[in-house]
Amino acid sequence: MENMTDYQYAWMMYAIGAVGCSLATWLLFRRAGRACVHFFVITVMVILFTPYAIDAESMIMAPAVYTLLFGYMDGGMVVIKPVLKLMLGIWLGALILSLIYQLLTRHRGYSRAAVAPDYYRKGQQPKTYQQPQDDYTHSPSARRSANRGLSLEERIARDELLHEEPIRAVR
Repeated sequence: MENMTDYQYAWMMYAIGAVGCSLATWLLFRRAGRACVHFFVITVMVILFTPYAIDAESMIMAPAVYTLLFGYMDGGMVVIKPVLKLMLGIWLGALILSLIYQLLTRHRGYSRAAVAPDYYRKGQQPKTYQQPQDDYTHSPSARRSANRGLSLEERIARDELLHEEPIRAVR
């Protein structure tokens, strides 16, 4: 590590900051939905992590966003066209790969056999689960959202726990 140059130190500090910004983007948008998170994190990562060669002979690289900014201030739109094409190509490629990943993993963790294994394995009719009438939710839409993502066994266990009589202290 004694032979690190200022150039390598600068890249190391920049990379640490870019990772921090990417993490902050994920934290900011993580509740917005899977597609939105992927879109914004990919956009930030492409802007921050795309390198561009300043000098092709010595292969001195700089972040493309800086090259974009200083190139536009120095020579206008003509100078930054190659940088824009590079960043746009990387961004579109990353978005396409993200879309393919999201499509391949959209139902991960939910299988028919896990929801009602007896019905699918033995050819029997599925057990129907009746929601208790004195449920804590009053509207049908609230009942649907309360059951979202729970298996039959989890719903039964939840309802058993919620409908127990509270223990009263005796004086």
